Amino acid sequence: MSEVCRPGIAYLVQLEAEQQDSLKAALMQSHTAKGEEGMNGIPLPYQLRSDWVVTGILFLCFVLASYVLAHGKRHLKQQFKNFASSKERGSLFDDSTAPDVHYTLALILQTCILLGFCFYDYFSDHSPYLFSGISHALLLGSYIGCIVFFFVIKWLLFGFVNWIFFNKTRNLIWQRAYFNIVIGAGFLLFPIVLLIVYFDLSPQIAPYFVGFVIIIAKILLLYKCFSNFFNKIYGSFHLILYFCALEILPDFVLWKGIILANNCWF
Repeated sequence: MSEVCRPGIAYLVQLEAEQQDSLKAALMQSHTAKGEEGMNGIPLPYQLRSDWVVTGILFLCFVLASYVLAHGKRHLKQQFKNFASSKERGSLFDDSTAPDVHYTLALILQTCILLGFCFYDYFSDHSPYLFSGISHALLLGSYIGCIVFFFVIKWLLFGFVNWIFFNKTRNLIWQRAYFNIVIGAGFLLFPIVLLIVYFDLSPQIAPYFVGFVIIIAKILLLYKCFSNFFNKIYGSFHLILYFCALEILPDFVLWKGIILANNCWF
């Protein structure tokens, strides 16, 4: 008879059950510990294309531009044809109906909105802390409001200065040319803003595209200043003073004003 006592089947089953119970207890304890400690997720960054307000504004701009091109094409064609001419007219909106004037004002507003998007894109990259604690819609609306206010002040300033130094006809010609340049800049800015919002145009590249449009607009304004007000060679010095005081300096004031407004948000 063997002196070795072998464990029975029941004892082996009991040992296996105890091991299973201890393993389950260890797993439950580990799962509970992880659930209590947890891990903070990384929030997704804010993107303009995911904001329905931004999409709605751009869609309205597209519909507005399409409507104007469809119904006010004759008016726009005549305005841009007159841009290269200094023909004297009795009124700023000669040969234009009330809807044509509304088209002009609506397209100027569209330009202001698109410039507001450009400012938003620039400062969202260069001032990220500003956008971390303030509503994005509020900042975008503030930039658009600043641009609208800027254009209104410039229009009033141009009107006042030109009323003092030049006759009424030349003043009206200048205002018509200024509006045409602003509208043209808006049409050029629209595809750039679409690239910024929906195709993540690099913030390092976007300012060059926007700056190119602004430089073209300034060159055209300089040309109209010379042809309309200072078309004599001895008027070159007055042209420089006029253009710098009423066109270049206000742009720097706008830029510094927006930077100061951004600092006030902190």
